[in-house]
Amino acid sequence: MTGRILHKVVDASHVLKPVGDVRVTHGPILNLFLQQLNEIDILKSVIVDLSDTDCLDSTALGFLAKIAIKTQTQFGFKPTLLFGHEDVHRVIASMGFDQIFVILKASNEGYADMAELVVEQITEESLRTQVLDAHKTLMQLNHRNFEMFRDLVCALEAECPSSAKNPLRATG
Repeated sequence: MTGRILHKVVDASHVLKPVGDVRVTHGPILNLFLQQLNEIDILKSVIVDLSDTDCLDSTALGFLAKIAIKTQTQFGFKPTLLFGHEDVHRVIASMGFDQIFVILKASNEGYADMAELVVEQITEESLRTQVLDAHKTLMQLNHRNFEMFRDLVCALEAECPSSAKNPLRATG
């Protein structure tokens, strides 16, 4: 199943719902949502509903981490992450998402009234830079993630000319 990212706004609350198989190709869509958070003055809550998510790759996980960190630093609260499948819960738990999200088991409410987020064409270099940034965010969450993604980040930094400004540094 191919994936998609759904979104809805209720008052000053945003619900983001990745559906199906969410991978690197959805990074630009998640990055667009992240940029839109910069333009919001009032935000009551952010809910990331993974109840209909079958698979999240590390790039998608990195963008979700960035959204959580941005929500906490800009608005002062942790977003809520809802999971449906136990295997998705194991993945998010192993990434240290309990540090940056309030994690709850989801009830399956559907998504009939949600709009799909889409992004215009993106260059390969821009996508590579976004993937690099998403993985650096995951690495900052804990030492296990740092070790897991270090080689990938080093390889991506070698391919991304703009990454020379922000080289990989050891953390925690």
